[in-house]
Amino acid sequence: MEKLNEILHEKKTVKKQYLEERNHLENDFSKVQTAVRTQKQEYDKCLGKLQQDQAKLQDLKGKAKSGGKLDKAKLDHKKSMVKLHIVHNNYVLSLEEVCLHQKEYLNQTLPEFLDSHQATQEALAQQCKDFLQSFYTNTNFCSEDFCDMSKQISNSIEEIVPENHFVQFIDAFKSDPIENVTFEFDDGLISSVTGDLKADTIQLNAETHEALKTRLQSLEEEESTTKQELESKEEALKEVEDAITQLECSPKDKDNNMLLYLQKKRERHKCLLEVTETKAKLEIQSQMIKRIKESLDAAGDDMPKMLDNGDDCDVSLTSDTNQPPNSTIAKAGKPFKSLFNKFKKADGGEKSTHYEPNDVPDANHTNNAHEVKTKVYSVKKSYVNDANHTNNAHEVNSSDVEAVLEEQEWFHGVLPREEVQRLLSKDGDFLVRESKNKRTSEVQYVLSAFWNGHKHFIIQYGEGGWRFEGDSFPSIPELVTNQYKSGTIVTAKSQCILSNPIIKEQWQLNNDDIALEMKIGNGNFGEVYKGIYKPKNQVVAIKTCRDTLSDDQRKKFLQEGRILKQYDHPNIVQFIGIAAQRQPVMIVMEYVAGGALLSYLRKHGKSQSKKQLTKMCEDAANGMAYLENKNCIHRDLAARNCLVGDNNVVKISDFGMSREEEEYTVSDGLKQIPIKWTAPEALLYGKYTSLCDVWSFGILMWEIFSGGLTPYQGMSNAQARERVDAGYRMPASEGTPEAIYTLMKKIWEYNPTDRPHFEAIRKELKSIHHNL
Repeated sequence: MEKLNEILHEKKTVKKQYLEERNHLENDFSKVQTAVRTQKQEYDKCLGKLQQDQAKLQDLKGKAKSGGKLDKAKLDHKKSMVKLHIVHNNYVLSLEEVCLHQKEYLNQTLPEFLDSHQATQEALAQQCKDFLQSFYTNTNFCSEDFCDMSKQISNSIEEIVPENHFVQFIDAFKSDPIENVTFEFDDGLISSVTGDLKADTIQLNAETHEALKTRLQSLEEEESTTKQELESKEEALKEVEDAITQLECSPKDKDNNMLLYLQKKRERHKCLLEVTETKAKLEIQSQMIKRIKESLDAAGDDMPKMLDNGDDCDVSLTSDTNQPPNSTIAKAGKPFKSLFNKFKKADGGEKSTHYEPNDVPDANHTNNAHEVKTKVYSVKKSYVNDANHTNNAHEVNSSDVEAVLEEQEWFHGVLPREEVQRLLSKDGDFLVRESKNKRTSEVQYVLSAFWNGHKHFIIQYGEGGWRFEGDSFPSIPELVTNQYKSGTIVTAKSQCILSNPIIKEQWQLNNDDIALEMKIGNGNFGEVYKGIYKPKNQVVAIKTCRDTLSDDQRKKFLQEGRILKQYDHPNIVQFIGIAAQRQPVMIVMEYVAGGALLSYLRKHGKSQSKKQLTKMCEDAANGMAYLENKNCIHRDLAARNCLVGDNNVVKISDFGMSREEEEYTVSDGLKQIPIKWTAPEALLYGKYTSLCDVWSFGILMWEIFSGGLTPYQGMSNAQARERVDAGYRMPASEGTPEAIYTLMKKIWEYNPTDRPHFEAIRKELKSIHHNL
């Protein structure tokens, strides 16, 4: 019966794996399709902006206007043109990518996925046949009257041919082949545009050349990483295939380790699918690189200019078109001039915007994002010399000024508003950070200060340069330095004076000092890489934060770094710093070569002695006792969130759900809570204390001594929760010392006050380890 239960459990696991992997493949394909739709919407948006800027420019020319306003309109028109060309290329490349992805999906990944799952099912059918044959052989005690029936049973078992077992099933239930979806350039987007923008053609000129080179460089780096991933995954596949071959060469071992054999077959399927996916990914990257290189090579070194002295351009909108097709720009009856000028002061200057702490967040301000990011720090010389500029400012190169801003000790990059406010505590404290306009996603720069509370000022860009309410300056560093040294108020309303720049702390790293080398995993908020921290030439682990995350998700991502930076213990993963000068934001930690404890246990757990496994438990208890003393509740303690370092030292990691409180209550339900590892009172009331971590530690101990098995095997989350509430506790795994299991049972006391604290657990484990 044990073997039958193993087969049934494996069939359930395989079904779950099928659904998860199929959803994964569908989601990947859906992402690239969504990217095409997003680029198309962005294209439409850019056309609307170009139409507005062109109308403004023509209006000023028609009125024979000259000077700063006309120059400003020309510059805005040029920026819209540049952005349209860049977005055009992005749209063309996204169409190329989705077509390549579909080809690989339908011809490689999906067939391999289905074939591999069929092979897994056939292996399970063979195991069922072997089980039935064994059962028949050992129970064939029939009298002569039942011999014919017994023979029929034997013949029926012999007729089971796993290779043909699913033929009729597939014929009966197969779905129609998935047809290719046609992804084509929407010609309607450029129907209202005259010029050289062409469907499915990359537009290459002096303004788009750098963006394409950057895209190419990014793809080449991704390709290099993917090649390393492929080598790693092919090596893992070979290891699994060698293990299967070894089991198949020894039928006795295969029979005695049927569950292991089935698990290895399933693992082989997973590894094979990962290899196929990675090969497909590599092929897509290779083709995208080829497409961009061909365009760059064809253009040569002589790049055509998009604009001629800011007056004429090679792309414009036809006059009989009110707005681009499918435009999201509202058809308002107001003349454009009133819309353009509604934020202007009577004298034509830009208003300086100040938000009090409880006002609308600064990201909602929509009157600031004039600059393309690569030129956001500098102003053209014609503006610097404009009459509105009262200081003798000199022209600064955009690349030079960008470097100057990032080098300022008081510039904190894209550190979020909430994290910044932690740094500002007394009147006069200030720093500058980068933010995003929530409606337009355009970059804006914010002066954050403390003056009778936290205040945030969007730094305005106008005709004379960067300003608050006073003089304009050609760069943000010059503006802030003048404001600080002169002691003048930032705005009349706030009366805020800058007196104490908050410089970056040691843990605030420069993005350029971090080199990403190889992707080693995925986190909740982005990808995890192995890399180098250049100043110390130190190998590190780097968690990245996707720039598409919401503000709330970014806060949760940075929370892990904020918690980790306070701790220093040999059994806690070491925090090195946070790089937040620009996207992507990165948390940098020590690189622990042994990887996740769970993977280590599944590969090497059975070869470890009881003493070694007990030492692992002791290491984890040491780290958790330290955290408990610091009033830190981990909330996600499990083998998957621990790392194995040199000499098999276990380190606690992944503080994404942690809280620095003696008691913490959640109010958002059971989303993302690891049910099988979580204490009953936390599931019932949402109330967390360090004694909840103690319960989870008991599950971790069980994982360590079971070789990395999933707890409550064969039970769903709901079933496990129900059984635990009814008094069920997992039995000890084979080879677990009696003293260890006795400690586990103490840890799993239903009433949290009856559980030992980590200091007592640490001492008990040390004693057990000493006596083994």
